[in-house]
Amino acid sequence: MTLRAAFFDVGDTLVEHWASRDVLRGKMREQVCAGFGEPEWLDDLMDAHLEPTWNVSLARALAARDGGEGRFAPDGARQDTLEWIRAWFAGRGVDVGGLDLDRLRALMCVPLREVSTPVRGALEALRWCSDRGLRVVLVTNTVSRGDAEVLEDWRQFGLDAAVHGVVSSHSARWRKPHPAIFERALEIAGARPEEAFHVGDSLIADVWGAQRVGLRAVWRRSDYAEALAGDGEVPSSPWVERRRRDPASCEHPAEDLWLREGTVMCGACGAPAGIDVRPDAIVRDLSEIPSLVERGL
Repeated sequence: MTLRAAFFDVGDTLVEHWASRDVLRGKMREQVCAGFGEPEWLDDLMDAHLEPTWNVSLARALAARDGGEGRFAPDGARQDTLEWIRAWFAGRGVDVGGLDLDRLRALMCVPLREVSTPVRGALEALRWCSDRGLRVVLVTNTVSRGDAEVLEDWRQFGLDAAVHGVVSSHSARWRKPHPAIFERALEIAGARPEEAFHVGDSLIADVWGAQRVGLRAVWRRSDYAEALAGDGEVPSSPWVERRRRDPASCEHPAEDLWLREGTVMCGACGAPAGIDVRPDAIVRDLSEIPSLVERGL
């Protein structure tokens, strides 16, 4: 089957080496202050975790499905960023009647080029796919970023001509691995599932989620996954704390999963996660994408 579309996750797939939380917080604060002055709630908002925690971990939910046949569309993947922000203010008794929450959300989006760097081969891979007639769509889980902000990030990287569409979880209102976000990408690309592939760093959100709707999936083995798989100590906090969790009670966080000889392992506790995820291909960086595509994945 001829390939017609190439989908890419963004964070830790196309960009990595993130600025520290303090740097990110400072830039976000500066942008919000430029639009709203310096409200008394600002510092608390900068430190808030707006996204609700899922009641059941994805890894355990998938393991419980015993093979996972059929459409997996968890309600926990629903996203409503403005409602999350509104709920945060309500919990603090702040009246937001005159506050433009969508503008606030947009100002909380710090440009990627200021806080991260492209993965080796990422910019070239996007151009290469576009030059060969593939419809390139970015499919990304975000909190504040909408489609417009994601597209602006890649305009600033000089890639707007190579990116034909964006599906952010904020705008789609569903987070990967929910099928709706991939189905939206297929609609934008004008492609059938068997005519597209998706590249991402998350074994559940990107690989498992893409394969469930019939896409071929490429796992980008990130620096973090490399650290988890290494024989030495996993560097820096919070990774060390995550590896000390008790396997019996560990929820196997999706961001801590990696592959060892075909087995999905949990970096948080060091035990197998109990789920079966098999990428169609594995790459260390995006310079490998052209050869994969030429071989038909």
